[in-house]
Amino acid sequence: MPEIVYEIQKIEDRLSVEVYFKVGENIKEFLGILYFEKAKKAFQRKPIGMDAWACVDAKVEGLYTKDESITPKQIIARAYEEIKKAGY
Repeated sequence: MPEIVYEIQKIEDRLSVEVYFKVGENIKEFLGILYFEKAKKAFQRKPIGMDAWACVDAKVEGLYTKDESITPKQIIARAYEEIKKAGY
């Protein structure tokens, strides 16, 4: 998925990850957006990614118009990688 580009922005206590399809050198087509919030630091009943970023909302309908083989799981995994690279 080298033609898919991710841009991360911090908005108060959450992150938005915008997903684009790279068309040309400086041309990108918007495909969707994912929102992440910090998961809780402790748990009582079940662990939910303690002190990590959790995807809380996503609008990625545009992804399926470019490549039907891309799964939501792949997009979220790549977004997690980009968040870690950015130092969040």
